[in-house]
Amino acid sequence: MPVVTNGSQRIYWRGDGDASKPALVLGNSLGSDFSLWDPILDALMEDFYVVRYDMRGHGGSDAPQGDYTINQLTDDVQAVIAAARLTSYGYWGISMGGMVGMELAARRPAGLRHVVLSNTSAEFDAGIWDQRMAAIKQGGMPAIIDAVIGRFFTPDFVAKNSMGLKRVRNTVLLTAGHGYSGCCAAIRDMDLYPRLSHIEVPALVVVGDFDLSTPLARGQKLVEHIKGAKLVTIPCAHIPTTEIPEQYLKAVVPFLKS
Repeated sequence: MPVVTNGSQRIYWRGDGDASKPALVLGNSLGSDFSLWDPILDALMEDFYVVRYDMRGHGGSDAPQGDYTINQLTDDVQAVIAAARLTSYGYWGISMGGMVGMELAARRPAGLRHVVLSNTSAEFDAGIWDQRMAAIKQGGMPAIIDAVIGRFFTPDFVAKNSMGLKRVRNTVLLTAGHGYSGCCAAIRDMDLYPRLSHIEVPALVVVGDFDLSTPLARGQKLVEHIKGAKLVTIPCAHIPTTEIPEQYLKAVVPFLKS
């Protein structure tokens, strides 16, 4: 499998589709691996060469002990971009993937053309993450799974208990607790607002109408801090790839193709 090393950490990635098409790098949410994008992958490959990877602490990537930082997570994706030999690309991140996208865009890498910041925020109250990390330390991933799923999706979607929801649930449960907690620390400790004025590429902020984790006010604050950023709302909670894949594509792909 394709693996790139960033420092001592191995990061698992893969490219799918026609490499002659415009490249698109996808960043996952906390608690997911790159299968998060499976519901829209075929559609994306019609227009893009798609590069996906697992954040450190998740999936096939290494999960070192200890706290991680947003800078480390961004270094990881830049290592993937280099390994994939991308000289021009868009970036689309959900939740934690969007946080990485903010720092990536703020670094102004030469090849970045567009950035999509979906269901995300530039900062959070630290107490939320300390509580979640404490719960994992005491009871493992099962201790937080119901709360996570309840924030990922709307109550109606949870009640249907679809195969897509079950896949996401299983991925969360199979994530290494210490890797998940390492990423929680990265989110807890970040404050990306001072970095947002450095973003110069076109940016699209996506907000779910029923997103309890990153509601409209957070998206609006991003738009206020990123010059020229646009905002779009969609009828879902926190993970639109699973809940409303077709509507999600319609909301984002035209921006990436513009």
